[in-house]
Amino acid sequence: MEKFNVILFSYLPNAAHFNYCSRVNEELLVAGSAVINALGELPAEYRVWLAKETGLMEWVKKSDLTEQIVEADHRVDRALVAINAQVHALEFNPDVLVSAAALRVGIMLKNYGKVYRKPYEEEEGDVRAILLQFAGAYAADMALLPGIPEWVTELQGALTEFQQLLVQRDAHSLQKPKEGFRFVRRSIEGVYHQIVTLVDAGAALNTSPDFAAFIDRLNPEIARLNAEFHRVRRNMADAEPEPVPQQQYTGQPVTPTPNVYYVTPHDGTVKLQLGKDYNLTYKRNTDVGNAECTLHGKGLYRGSRTVTFVITR
Repeated sequence: MEKFNVILFSYLPNAAHFNYCSRVNEELLVAGSAVINALGELPAEYRVWLAKETGLMEWVKKSDLTEQIVEADHRVDRALVAINAQVHALEFNPDVLVSAAALRVGIMLKNYGKVYRKPYEEEEGDVRAILLQFAGAYAADMALLPGIPEWVTELQGALTEFQQLLVQRDAHSLQKPKEGFRFVRRSIEGVYHQIVTLVDAGAALNTSPDFAAFIDRLNPEIARLNAEFHRVRRNMADAEPEPVPQQQYTGQPVTPTPNVYYVTPHDGTVKLQLGKDYNLTYKRNTDVGNAECTLHGKGLYRGSRTVTFVITR
């Protein structure tokens, strides 16, 4: 009698969680009559929580403003850095009027500190204030500084875009569903576990092949998700290093790097990476004779595996 595989929900990112829960709903829609009769109102309750998770996922998909805000912020930062750099360079201009104007503008900019390290709202306010200073109290000085006006225009355009995106972000935040991902995930998982218990019970009693068919359709997906997101540490003793060819004696330590592979049921044969998956140590690797190379697992891999190789003249 086959039972449902246990799915490790806590390891699943929100998107993978939502996709699996949606898959379960698809199977509920085509399940045999015996399964539907046994579950009663549970499928309807399940779909209520799935609808809430759908709403959260749609809200997240619409929240693509983050990357745009970051890029606009980088534009602002680049313009500010360029203006600061050019103003500082002009402080050493041989023209006394230019150098004096640059010195005054530079002092003003320094008073604002490192604007690009401040939170978005503070940065936006400081940049707006700096532009007002450029156009007001320091307008005469700015007119004397070559190359600066173009960067000021760039800064104004970047700031406008930045401000508009911040307004959109704030408006979007007001649309966020009241129930967060954690609460909705736990709720739909609770109903899911009730469904699994009843289906497992039906399969155990052999009351109808509908139960076994329902399980058979979902178990491969559960196995795939567990393998993909549950980071089980693997034993280096099970790794398969290629034989190390004979090494030539040089009078110095010989340190060959063997190719190492690991066979998994889901990913097939994986080539391990030195420094990421394992480190190497050596023994008796200077003189002629048998030497040892030991692979020490790291990251997903634990334990060690020793291989030998021959050093010849």
